[in-house]
Amino acid sequence: MEASLDRFHLIQVFNTVARQGSFTRAARELGSTVSAVSKAIQQLEQRLGTRLIHRTTRAQSLTDAGRDYLETTERILTDLREVEERLHSTKGQPSGLLRVTVPTALGQFWLAPRLAQFTSRYPDIRLDLILDDQLRDLTGEGFDLALRSQPAPAHSTLYSQQIGQHQRLLVAAPDYLAALDSLSSPEQLNTFKLLCYKYSHVPVSWAFQKGQEAITIAPNPHFSSNNYYALYQATLSGAGIACLYDYLVERDIAAGNLVQILPDWQQPSRPLFAVYQQRRAASAKLDAFWQFLADSFHSNAR
Repeated sequence: MEASLDRFHLIQVFNTVARQGSFTRAARELGSTVSAVSKAIQQLEQRLGTRLIHRTTRAQSLTDAGRDYLETTERILTDLREVEERLHSTKGQPSGLLRVTVPTALGQFWLAPRLAQFTSRYPDIRLDLILDDQLRDLTGEGFDLALRSQPAPAHSTLYSQQIGQHQRLLVAAPDYLAALDSLSSPEQLNTFKLLCYKYSHVPVSWAFQKGQEAITIAPNPHFSSNNYYALYQATLSGAGIACLYDYLVERDIAAGNLVQILPDWQQPSRPLFAVYQQRRAASAKLDAFWQFLADSFHSNAR
């Protein structure tokens, strides 16, 4: 029995190191020391008779045997977590650690203000929320769920469901409105100061539709940033016209801090998908969070 428990501990340590890509980060997550983590990996390799991790002074990487062992043990640990969650959920509230990754602005402006509702409803769920505009590897990094504008690829092992959608709005501060008397069409936008979100080298485009008429422009930004909060603050200060998501600006429009520009010209809505590793029915905590997200979007739409 002691040997079985020891083997399970070694597997957990190995999976944490593989997911974190670092002995130091793995030790931090496990509440252990780097030397203890290193010793556990050595013991596991000795038990298996093969090297699982290439180690240098600067980095670690999995060997072929390590990748094969990780794939198998990940399934074992996932199955074990699912069984524990199902057993626990039959006795009471969903519980356990739930790791979620969300785009930065969506997490800051839309999700974070609502999390008190979720944590009070499910006090036994520990939420680890990572805000990042890059696509994270759900399986490799141990995330339970991600919010994305695209569904999971058809050939992947991930699941996805659309939970809502967001709309982009053209807005400006009242202090900037004096310069907008002549603005009546999106085609005129480049004659004004535009504030643009720019994350990569892909050219930015803004698409508009009014009835049967459609216009797409390539904005020439007066100011661009890869951070929506910076654009939001610049817009509030009267720096120009920005194209921002409704969840960033709805309250400020209602309060009169921002004014919607060209409201008759609609921009395409952007869907939002919950992407996750396992079926919701197999994880009470995942199903609870998914339902919370869906309910939040539904209440927003009313």
